[in-house]
Amino acid sequence: MRRGWLFLGLAGLAWGYEAPQIWTLDGASLAYSRAQVEQRLGHSSWDRPLKVSLGGETWEYTYPNGLKVDFRDRDRGRHALILVGKCVLSRGLPLARAGMTRASFVEAMGAPPLAQDEDQVVYYDESRLAYLTGYFVQDRAQEFVLSRFRVDK
Repeated sequence: MRRGWLFLGLAGLAWGYEAPQIWTLDGASLAYSRAQVEQRLGHSSWDRPLKVSLGGETWEYTYPNGLKVDFRDRDRGRHALILVGKCVLSRGLPLARAGMTRASFVEAMGAPPLAQDEDQVVYYDESRLAYLTGYFVQDRAQEFVLSRFRVDK
């Protein structure tokens, strides 16, 4: 009997669980490891160390489609820290692209932003613990940043 309740409880959790990341940026998600990003986008065309700290090194990889991804170290199993790109998809459907206006971006998101100023608009997805920041120049989107922590501070 206990197994039945345990099974029902776990099945309920699994049914209610959604993919850890529905936002993707230029074909990659924060839920992807470096190996998964390379499987989808090919090997990086350029990489460089960004910083060294007590927690280890942070490396930036640039992929052929222009996407930049930061990883904690060179381990191919690590998940992305930050993605910087030009096209945001939500559940596989286009949501935002470089060149769109700020008003169009806010309208496409369907909710008021968490924060904004003259050159950026920040959204936070509480269920996935992810921030999406759009950077604007003269009211046109230049790039988008997807991260687990706020990069606008």
